Amino acid sequence: EEGFVDVCGSGLMIYGEMHGKLFQHQREGVAFLYHLHREGRPGGILADDMGLGKTIQVIAFLSGMFDAELIRHVLLVMPTTLVSSWLAEFARWTPGLRVKEFHGTSKAERTRNIVTSYQMLINNWKQLASSHEQEFVWDYVILDEAHKIKCPSNKTTKCVHAITAKHRLLLTGTPVQNNLREMWSLFDFACQGSLLGTAKTFKMEYENPITRAREKDATLGEKALGLKISENLMTIIKPYFLRRTKEDIKNTCADKPDAPAPEDPSENNAPVMPSLTRKNDFVVWVYLAPVQEEIYRNFLSLDHVKQVLTTTRSPLAELTVLKKLCDHPRLLSARACVQLGLEEQESSEQDDGSEAGMLPGANKIHQLPEETVIQESGKMLFLVGLLERLREEGHRTLVFSQSRKMLDIIEHVLAGRRFKIMRIDGTVTHLTEREKRINAFQSDKDDSVFLRTTQVGGVGITLTAASRVVIFDPSWNPATDAQAVDRAYRIG
Repeated sequence: EEGFVDVCGSGLMIYGEMHGKLFQHQREGVAFLYHLHREGRPGGILADDMGLGKTIQVIAFLSGMFDAELIRHVLLVMPTTLVSSWLAEFARWTPGLRVKEFHGTSKAERTRNIVTSYQMLINNWKQLASSHEQEFVWDYVILDEAHKIKCPSNKTTKCVHAITAKHRLLLTGTPVQNNLREMWSLFDFACQGSLLGTAKTFKMEYENPITRAREKDATLGEKALGLKISENLMTIIKPYFLRRTKEDIKNTCADKPDAPAPEDPSENNAPVMPSLTRKNDFVVWVYLAPVQEEIYRNFLSLDHVKQVLTTTRSPLAELTVLKKLCDHPRLLSARACVQLGLEEQESSEQDDGSEAGMLPGANKIHQLPEETVIQESGKMLFLVGLLERLREEGHRTLVFSQSRKMLDIIEHVLAGRRFKIMRIDGTVTHLTEREKRINAFQSDKDDSVFLRTTQVGGVGITLTAASRVVIFDPSWNPATDAQAVDRAYRIG
């Protein structure tokens, strides 16, 4: 058909102009999605590294499927912060395709793409699962940031399972964050329980032997068995799973520097992938400031802390205190300050009912001399010096912290040093305001630092204007920090 191109010989025809804009790995991704459909597979997982254009691959795939009249009803679910991004990409890539955002306030039309958020799905799953009081079957249910359903027992997972669909696609840059059980949960949804059996069966047949093989005291036999079962598992999931990393793409481009022009112009060359600069990761160990070290030693000498070493009780509460202390002593609760002899009892009682539960004066952080705040934390001392140097060199930086209170402290110090700052955390609930701040940072080169909380600002958002990323307080889960870093390290 004139104006359409067969994607990688898969049989799926997409509009030539769109095909011409797709990179080679994106064309292969579209072909993979069509293979799943053509072979009658119930679903699959597109797990490309963050920033390689999973959104565009899905839009191109859906465009071809709608043009071929192979599908009519598609439900896309994503975090609230990404809804506007998806709608904008649909408008940019397929302006003729009707897409509607579902708000839960009216009956959803079933003759087009429906885009909605996980929270909206949780609140309205019955409405999305039925039509005219009968079960409604979607052609496709597609989940973005699909690691949201990594826990089989959480509300989000249960609600998405309640939506009936012929096919299910999952998009995630981090398919395995902690353990194999999470991977099972993703495939259980994608393949509708047909691939890896029940959770109990999977645990017995795969998870236990593979996990056991990785333990220090595993025998040679256990290691060999674990390796064999791991290989078997990879063989089973391979037809349903596609993952390319930035390193893979970079190496592929290096292997094919100048491919000859094809004789058939319809097989036009993919555009050249923009070269990502080399990513350098630095882990910086800093000394505690004298006040931090004193509190640290005092805390470790407390009787109830010593008892943790001789009991089976979880030390998580004590570790959390130490983690806060290493970030900044002003994150500690008023009660902890009294136990450590830092404050008088009356001042603690005065603050104990406060929402922040911080050191006296922490709620009034803006009234403290910035130099005092800097000298109280080894990390702060290093961060300020680093950001000043990056500003001088013309770099723009994303700074992530898990704590809003920590961002308050950083913002206070940087504002006093005349940094132009943008910030997004959990208090910025209106999507239009978030987008406004993101767009302002992307376009205004005067903003040198963007402060973000890891949970709110570390998922699915593009901030390629930044060339440096600082994780102030690393997460217990490295995948969370990887998500944050890839807000900047992506092709666009």
